Amino acid sequence: MFAILTKIFNYLQSTGVLAAGIAFILAVWKAALPLAQAHAKTAQEKSLLTAIEGLVALNAQVAALSKQGRFDAVLNGALTFASDRGYTWAKSDLIKGLIEGIYQEYKSAGKDIAPVLTTPSSDVVEDNVEADSQPTTDSTNATADTSKSDSTDTVESDGVNDIKQLEGEVEK
Repeated sequence: MFAILTKIFNYLQSTGVLAAGIAFILAVWKAALPLAQAHAKTAQEKSLLTAIEGLVALNAQVAALSKQGRFDAVLNGALTFASDRGYTWAKSDLIKGLIEGIYQEYKSAGKDIAPVLTTPSSDVVEDNVEADSQPTTDSTNATADTSKSDSTDTVESDGVNDIKQLEGEVEK
């Protein structure tokens, strides 16, 4: 039996069929491996996108979280999902972009997004705004220098108008 196998092997080697067969197998392997890896990554991307869509839909309904809190919850969930499954290509910046894109799609589709609850905490103290009602004696402080570009100007504010503007945006 061993002698027959040796004769077959020697025949295949002497005619070049063995070398051609090995070369063919290696060529198929080199061509098929990248295709298989690409297919696997595509499947991983689809599963990650599906998980992020679910997390966005889930956290968009939580009114107790702020918008940043919702984003952080989705980011943590997506990073945990990716690391649990060994998706080493899924970096934080990539996931942040995916979350933002999916959230914008969710919002533009008209799906329900719970408004952020704004309940004042017990440590918030309302200030009396008496300084704004007093006239200023130096008129140069009241006017802004418009010759500078906006990118280099530093704007100082007492914060009252900023808070009113933010409250208006939250109510919308």
